[in-house]
Amino acid sequence: MPPQASHLNFSQQLHRFSLQLMARPSRSFSRKRRFLLLAGVSSLVATACSGRAQTDTASTSRETSETGATQRVQHAYGETEIPAHPTRVAVVDFTTVEAVMSLGIEPIAAPGIIIDNLLHLPPATQEIVDIGIPGQPSLEKLATLKPDLILTTKMATQDNDYELLAQIAPTVACDIENWTQWQELAWLCAEALGKEAEAEQLAADYEAKLDQLKAALPKDPGDTEISVIFVNSNQISALAQDSFSGSVLAAAGFSRPPKQAVEQHTVQVTKELLGDVDGDALFVLKSQSQTELAADVRAAIAQVKQDPLWNQLEAVQADRVYEVDAYWYGVGYLAANLILDDLMNYVAA
Repeated sequence: MPPQASHLNFSQQLHRFSLQLMARPSRSFSRKRRFLLLAGVSSLVATACSGRAQTDTASTSRETSETGATQRVQHAYGETEIPAHPTRVAVVDFTTVEAVMSLGIEPIAAPGIIIDNLLHLPPATQEIVDIGIPGQPSLEKLATLKPDLILTTKMATQDNDYELLAQIAPTVACDIENWTQWQELAWLCAEALGKEAEAEQLAADYEAKLDQLKAALPKDPGDTEISVIFVNSNQISALAQDSFSGSVLAAAGFSRPPKQAVEQHTVQVTKELLGDVDGDALFVLKSQSQTELAADVRAAIAQVKQDPLWNQLEAVQADRVYEVDAYWYGVGYLAANLILDDLMNYVAA
């Protein structure tokens, strides 16, 4: 059963993308791109979407067709027939990349910013083609790759966008609408990929690590406030309850500073109100990749530390500030387990 469930710097891009997802704006592809897709990739169309009915849960039924083993998958935008064991999987949104790779599947294509900056993802054995901004892929490039399955989420892909993706290859839009549903997303991807056993093992290992952390804590986790922030050149952002890391902290039972104990993904904090990010422990996302984007993040953090208000934070004075890599932004079992490792090393120690 499924578990319950550019030139901008890296954190700016992730934050902007998260705001887009929360606001759910219309991001339909331009008419020019529609024309190019329709005119240029008709020979690459593998399977059209076979239904348009909405559904709140995903289910699959495997069958055999004249062209080989297939399965029918219900998802956010209908029902689609896909290969039972796809081998050329393309991922077009942020959240699904880790779900796929944690199941042992290496995508042939994904947003480059994710692969380049989330260093906790398994190393690729072959090139993963960069298809552009999360949720807004280059349709032309995607079509030339001839995927046999495209994976995305309802959170990142609008109805009209889905129709275009489905003309390139069978497309499954997992019915996920926020960043805290990462466990459910892993299960939905597992059903589409025939990796249910792997998903069950991931869930079991995660629950075991949660239990191990709780047992190692010197006091009730609810008595410890954990603050999580990322910084860019313009602002400080705190990750709140509806973020990926917020969901992991909630599962472990930790409390959050008042400004982060809200049902939002992020909360913006001005430098004048730096005290709002204080806590018993303060985790600062500091990407360790060697991209220019990650270097911008590190430079912004260094600048914040020069602010006199920084040294007035209780977490700073108690030497309870911990710089961690971008896996705290998530999103998936691999990152969640690394967060639990950090909590074990820094909070339970």
